[in-house]
Amino acid sequence: MAVRRYAVRCEHAQSQDCATALVAAAQRGRKETVELLLDRGADLEGKSPDGATSLVVAASGGHKDTVELLLDRGADLEAKERHGATALVVAAQEGNKDMVELLLNRGADVQAKDRYGTPALAWAARRCGKDTVELLLDRGADLEAKDRDGATALAWAAWRGRKDTVELLLDRGADLEAKNGEGATALAVAASSGRQDTVELLLDRGADVEAKNEAGKVALDFCAANACASVLQGAERIQRWHRRRILAMWADTCVM
Repeated sequence: MAVRRYAVRCEHAQSQDCATALVAAAQRGRKETVELLLDRGADLEGKSPDGATSLVVAASGGHKDTVELLLDRGADLEAKERHGATALVVAAQEGNKDMVELLLNRGADVQAKDRYGTPALAWAARRCGKDTVELLLDRGADLEAKDRDGATALAWAAWRGRKDTVELLLDRGADLEAKNGEGATALAVAASSGRQDTVELLLDRGADVEAKNEAGKVALDFCAANACASVLQGAERIQRWHRRRILAMWADTCVM
């Protein structure tokens, strides 16, 4: 009822009340009220006090019909909320594949990032299922895009233990040894969060168990207190054995 009362004010003037009412209606997915407010002159790009447009909040809430209406009326697909996230980034943050697909189909920038430099792909790897990540990759998302801390989508997926997503990213060519701003690889971040299945997968794919971060620490240093320690210790012994074997072969070649 409060939203409808604001509609009367929007008939003759643009105001913060109109913007607030429009955002409130969009946030709740009240398509008819959104349409009424727009017909009464509410600013399509007006923002709520916390800086969100009606499109962003509708996308965040998963209200597809309302999002379609706002886009049909000309809403800016790349408008950002106070953290710099577009509707697409917000949809990825919410783990909503259907909304991500809708926005991409309407032309959303697949490379969009929030103010912290985190792209939709990284959010999807962190919050969504494998299918959403695959969708973004199919639409051209940058596999190696990094956030401001230097983390790629692979690092985020490894940290959250999303084994199927890690596997997908590796199958698509993600850099197994990419390091974040602290010099940690996907193996190290998976180990630090105790994701044993993901650690095993990364080792199976050839991750370097002796890769060091900026502080000189290896993956094993991050998980001495959890189950993945034994896995890494075994892998470390195997890698060292292979290294010694290769060095021995080189030595034999040099002697000859």
